[in-house]
Amino acid sequence: MRLIHTADIHLDTCYATSRMAPDFGNCRRQGLREVFHAIVTRAAAWPADALLIAGDLFDLDRVRRDTIAFLQAEFEAVRPLPVLIAPGNRDPYVADSPYATAPWPNNVVIFDGPVWASRALKDGKLMVHGFGFDGAVAGANPFGKLHVTDDRDRVQVAVAHGAAEGLLPPGKAPCAPFKASAVALKGLAYLALGHLHAMTPVEGGADTIMYYSGSPEGHGFDELGPHYYLEVEIDENGVRVTPKVSSRVIYAEYTIDCSAFETIEQVVEAVRAVGAQAERPQVARITLTGPCPSDLYINVPAVHGAAASAFEALQVISKIEPMDDFEELARENTCFGIFIRKMNEELRDAPDETRRQFAKRARELGLVAYRQRQPAICELDED
Repeated sequence: MRLIHTADIHLDTCYATSRMAPDFGNCRRQGLREVFHAIVTRAAAWPADALLIAGDLFDLDRVRRDTIAFLQAEFEAVRPLPVLIAPGNRDPYVADSPYATAPWPNNVVIFDGPVWASRALKDGKLMVHGFGFDGAVAGANPFGKLHVTDDRDRVQVAVAHGAAEGLLPPGKAPCAPFKASAVALKGLAYLALGHLHAMTPVEGGADTIMYYSGSPEGHGFDELGPHYYLEVEIDENGVRVTPKVSSRVIYAEYTIDCSAFETIEQVVEAVRAVGAQAERPQVARITLTGPCPSDLYINVPAVHGAAASAFEALQVISKIEPMDDFEELARENTCFGIFIRKMNEELRDAPDETRRQFAKRARELGLVAYRQRQPAICELDED
């Protein structure tokens, strides 16, 4: 038997906190559709015997009608390929969910509650078990309650959304938690899981191969690098799981030390080189560090506009510090020295970070203006 396993697509997800350009969210949401389309198309062309979707196909709070129309068309296009969906905590099967209210092609099976149900496919040679969330928190946790018979004449697999003990990253909600040893069953060949966004095998279930497919594309800077869907082959020789890269775009983070640079052009070229060397388009966060001349320091905001075309999307964070000794400059007996002293005091006494950054920027601009214009130095009378 051949299966394709995916999960956590999160169609219509929100990117309001991304700190990217205004059209970033629309581009990413369209990108997720393209990635999902490629997976569905592959399932039909391979061909798979079933497509398993282990929850969080969309975000229920934001799902649009045209997204449901998109899914209906995708599933209709691959009939009679069976598509089996186990709703998760973000796309639960509730009364007003599109799962319950929209018409779906007859090749789509949606597990509609937190109790194991089974569907026989391929003239009974493939049995798929699954359950679905009935709310943001499932009304019951069916893990550990599935029963299968060890029947060598049929392949038995399961699809579900939940949290394997010991694998959750910090901050991830433990939806439908379970121990691998409690869900490994003799006769159950494969368990397709959703909830973790990184492709992850689950160890500890000797009788059942278990995998999280992860999300098919990253959703933020906490999900770096390539993402996958899984191609699963089951025969008399066992279970073979092959991760396939599905990301059209990857999230990536870099740090560039600018201490050897003298011009802003050198910084721009270094940032562009990061984009040019990547195998796939990147949503990149690049942090600039190091002590630099002040005239380079104040021009850092220009880097984004000059280098953004090398990336799918770009965020530039400056942690560059000017190499000037402002305490030494403040000791100058000049108008400029008075200015630096006053700005140093502003920095020390700033009531919050916003005011501190304002004073810091003003000090740098003043330094650059002073050096570029070279005003006449007026010695002050200490008396």
